[in-house]
Amino acid sequence: MFGVNKEWVFVMLTCFFELCWILGFSIATELWHWIIIVSLIIVDFTFLTNACKTIPTGTVYAIFSGVGAIGATVIDMLLFDKEVKLIQLFFVALIIVGVVQLKRADS
Repeated sequence: MFGVNKEWVFVMLTCFFELCWILGFSIATELWHWIIIVSLIIVDFTFLTNACKTIPTGTVYAIFSGVGAIGATVIDMLLFDKEVKLIQLFFVALIIVGVVQLKRADS
């Protein structure tokens, strides 16, 4: 698939679903919302488990948690109009550099 290994597709999917349930935590108000969130978490951890079968777990987890931290910051800024300080953006940029370097180190 466009030169991307199947394992890295699992990493991308786990990151996507992580952002979905993080967003869900912020907007859930009804029981059925929480049922959807729990379902997303189950799907997310299925992809996470599959990614860890061939990519080092530390690498996958660093990317997973980094994308979650960055995604939560961006979601807060864009959707919930939360103020973000310059120092926070600096550290988000450091996370991005770290995630990119982990991917490069695995290639």
